[in-house]
Amino acid sequence: MLTGYQEDLAYIHDVGFGAFSTESAPGLLEILHQKGINNSLVVDLGCGSGIWAKALTQAGYEVLGIDISDAFIDLARKKAPKANFQKASFLRVTLPKCDAVTSIGECLNYQFEVKMMRGYGDFRFSKAQVGFIATKI
Repeated sequence: MLTGYQEDLAYIHDVGFGAFSTESAPGLLEILHQKGINNSLVVDLGCGSGIWAKALTQAGYEVLGIDISDAFIDLARKKAPKANFQKASFLRVTLPKCDAVTSIGECLNYQFEVKMMRGYGDFRFSKAQVGFIATKI
């Protein structure tokens, strides 16, 4: 099993592609509000460098970020110190009781493990990337 991005690629992804999460945050926060999900726990699968976790905590949500990469978890803890983070595969982690599960970007496409995931929820497409929200978990 691979261990996800190392420090070099985590940094490049954060700096080079972080705008996707930053620009997606307002719309995703609006979707959560429309679904009546306010100030509760949101689990972010493939949390990366913590850009979305930071936006969530600034909006008053509790956050649990999950990522398989130690390097991403380190960046996320610095970027979103009010959030909680766990190093784990989104395919193997036991999700806590929460009101929403999100995943922004390509996380659901990565195959660091052979297992495949069957998704559910609302998919939002923007160019070649996906934003995913499952509500009422």
